[in-house]
Amino acid sequence: MKLISKCFITLTALHANFCFAAVSDASPSAAAVPSAVSEQVTNRILGNMEYLRGFRGTGFHFTAEVITVENGVNSDQHQLEVKISEKGYALIEVLEPKNQRGRRTLLRDRDLWLYLPSSANIIRIAPLQRVFGAASIADVLNVSYLNDYTIQSSHKSTDGKLLQLGLKSKDVGATYARIDLDYDLVTDRPVESRHYTASERLLKTIQYKAFHDYAGGPKVEKIVIVDGIRASSAVWMKMSEYEKATYPDSMFTKTALSRN
Repeated sequence: MKLISKCFITLTALHANFCFAAVSDASPSAAAVPSAVSEQVTNRILGNMEYLRGFRGTGFHFTAEVITVENGVNSDQHQLEVKISEKGYALIEVLEPKNQRGRRTLLRDRDLWLYLPSSANIIRIAPLQRVFGAASIADVLNVSYLNDYTIQSSHKSTDGKLLQLGLKSKDVGATYARIDLDYDLVTDRPVESRHYTASERLLKTIQYKAFHDYAGGPKVEKIVIVDGIRASSAVWMKMSEYEKATYPDSMFTKTALSRN
């Protein structure tokens, strides 16, 4: 796969890879796939997964409502504004609740920073650190399926309607060493993905509940993230108002976090 130089953010220092921006129109190369499922089909599916929370070749923004559920009761609720630059830098700002309003998280190159307006401190954080109730940066942003994973296995259901893909990270230190994806071939939408550590521990299960078309393409609108470690904890997330946008690079810097 030929990448444009401004496309992808890789958090190698933090052992996590996320995709926010663009890839060239060249057809991506994939790992060997069993003959039962063509490479063209799997490439298309990984491409669909890549852009469910963004647009190809441009900056964009969307809003996210994040609800943490503990033991069946809503315990936290956050309203977020997410901005992604054309180069793939990410800026997430808390709009609600009021006592956290103005908190900003910046992802740029290998750095991930959190600005706390109450103390004016800027601290380094990890991708899986819970900063929006039980949700982390890794929950709000998207995994780079095309760039960071290879296909290890693929199986169709007996009726041919469901495809199960086993994906392995190219980086041995990645947050998600393996992802199992269930994809509905009839609706052409993901159903569920399960995310594992290198030790085969299930970190989370993501259930894809609703989609909506923005600018001619489908975007994920509602997901449920079930904690693989704490069975009583889950996160409901609703994304909306996806829109292409252009932002200056100067907005996505550590020094600008306290000024935006």
